[in-house]
Amino acid sequence: MGYIIGKIVDYADQNYEFSRFSLAKLKFMLELIFWNAAEFLLFAVVFLCLGKGTEFFVSAGVLMGIRIFSGGFHLKNFTYCVIFSLAFFIMVIMVLPAVDITNGLMEILLAASVLIVAVLAPVSKRNTAHSLKSMYIFKFISIVIALIYTVWLLYNKNSPYAAICTWTIFMQSFQLIIGKGLLLYEKSKT
Repeated sequence: MGYIIGKIVDYADQNYEFSRFSLAKLKFMLELIFWNAAEFLLFAVVFLCLGKGTEFFVSAGVLMGIRIFSGGFHLKNFTYCVIFSLAFFIMVIMVLPAVDITNGLMEILLAASVLIVAVLAPVSKRNTAHSLKSMYIFKFISIVIALIYTVWLLYNKNSPYAAICTWTIFMQSFQLIIGKGLLLYEKSKT
């Protein structure tokens, strides 16, 4: 895959006026897309083999919808990222839905999630690279998405995927707490 990415970057370098920094960003973006797609396909195969393919696609769709704008913490090593992400999906698809999620618990988890998103999102190590305006836009979109999911889930409490969606949203908001804590810890060390 490195060969194909290299060819795309070389083409961009030869045919467009990109700075070295922009070419490096293009290469990073293409690598990120490739590794995320590979991770997604790996997980799809794993959960399809476990008979939980639909649950994975539902959880992944909900997670992507909110994580793109709210952020979270990121691991530097791809292997650790895969292990953490797999553990995340196992938790929200196979472990946590075993907890009997009553209406009251669902409402508490969703309200807590919306509150956490409203206070902490977006969480990114690249906060300094974004303007204040874009940070507020990401925050606003994150809150709107969390609210849309919440309203949909409250009206569809009997859906067979309600527990998975609720736990996915809650665990993503919990990641925001961890991510913000890690960022504050890193800042305190410098």
